[in-house]
Amino acid sequence: MRYEKELDTVLSEIIARWGIPGLGVGMVEAGRIIYTRYFGVQSLDTGAPVSADTIWGVASISKCFVATAVMQLVEAGQVELDTPLICYLPEFRLDDPRSSQITLRQMLSHTSGMPDMNEDEYDELVTHPEYDEGAAERYLRGLAQRKMVSAPGERFLYSNIAYNVLGCLIARLTGRSFETAMKERILQPAGMASSTFFFPEVAPEHLAIPHLRTPLMQVSPVYPYHRADAPASFLHATLEDMCRWCIACLNDSSSDGQRLLTRPGFELMWTPAANWGFPPFYESIGLGWTLGYYDGVKTVSHGGMGFGWSDFLTLLPEKNRAVVLLCNEESSARSRTLRALVHAALDLEPVVNTVSWMIPISRALAQNGYEAALACVDELKDGGSEDYFVDEDELISLAYQMTFAGKPELAEQVLKLNIHAFPSYGESYLVLGRIQLRQGRLAEAEFCALKALELDQESKPAVELLEKSRQK
Repeated sequence: MRYEKELDTVLSEIIARWGIPGLGVGMVEAGRIIYTRYFGVQSLDTGAPVSADTIWGVASISKCFVATAVMQLVEAGQVELDTPLICYLPEFRLDDPRSSQITLRQMLSHTSGMPDMNEDEYDELVTHPEYDEGAAERYLRGLAQRKMVSAPGERFLYSNIAYNVLGCLIARLTGRSFETAMKERILQPAGMASSTFFFPEVAPEHLAIPHLRTPLMQVSPVYPYHRADAPASFLHATLEDMCRWCIACLNDSSSDGQRLLTRPGFELMWTPAANWGFPPFYESIGLGWTLGYYDGVKTVSHGGMGFGWSDFLTLLPEKNRAVVLLCNEESSARSRTLRALVHAALDLEPVVNTVSWMIPISRALAQNGYEAALACVDELKDGGSEDYFVDEDELISLAYQMTFAGKPELAEQVLKLNIHAFPSYGESYLVLGRIQLRQGRLAEAEFCALKALELDQESKPAVELLEKSRQK
């Protein structure tokens, strides 16, 4: 690899600048793993070092595995992409007659019109884990009260719920539990011997624990998991197993010759089905994969972020190369690390790039309190340093981490900092209002809902927040 030494240096600098606890990165080319690096620790509490044996939660990257399993069923003639789901899973229903029209193609491409869980619902789900085989069935039947957000096929809307339902479909048609079916049909053929969708199988001593900024970096007080959400979020894998997955996808089969899909099957998944609109890696969505172009080269990717993880894999089919990153913290350091890896894979010199303004603001808040953080916001918002980038969503991500860690009072402070910096950004009011609603502070939640509606009169989340603040 042309820029191997430079990449080593860049990755070390990114880790130092962002304060990353643990990171594993890998690269494959022409059916071989050509580069792996392990940095930091699995847990700040234990100090156990990241190694080749470390098992990571890969979050939403899980979805491309589920999509591949569904495509196996398509190639076997057990399902058809444009047949309604209810033909295979009759008990599926939402509180909308249009749900009977939803097809597998629409679910795979996030165009089904199905809703997604909001942050509060997701937090509630994964902090109250269920491990028994009935979890998925209960989850499926619990969807009957949910409304659709659009007509099937009308527009793109990312839905974890849709992928959890696809997990139920895989279990039904294979006659196995979802986790067993995925191990037998996907993980083992791909050579992923150390990977599993069933969290209780993971050896605790090898587990990369998620971390949150609260505002200092800490181990997450809860290890997130729910068996019903395994298809959308909870594959656990080593870095080398994830590299083997990339090899199997690029070459149609694993290193020992076991085939996952035909090449036309992969090509269908990697064909745009709907526009996403966020280049370079999220220009469009295929069937279970995000699609784009980087420096004119096609990318086939999936990322995962949340609950203290940030992960990404990108295939470069035209180059027969791929990169993987797995990290036990949650920040935009992921995009910096990814770009450095892709640059190296394309024989371009990797660069460190800028750091989020969230990092110095967190540090100021931890060391000297709100007023110091406010001063830091004003300095950076006015262009006080070329080393940091300023973005309206960065502090909202920080607030979510604090909320998940059980520190809503600090999350409120961070959201007020964001409102100070971006008074016209309605999302800050929505997130703040939801925190206040959970605490029973109805008048304050109502005020935030009204402010969000003032900024966007068509905001459905603001209307929902307003209704809830007036119902209690």
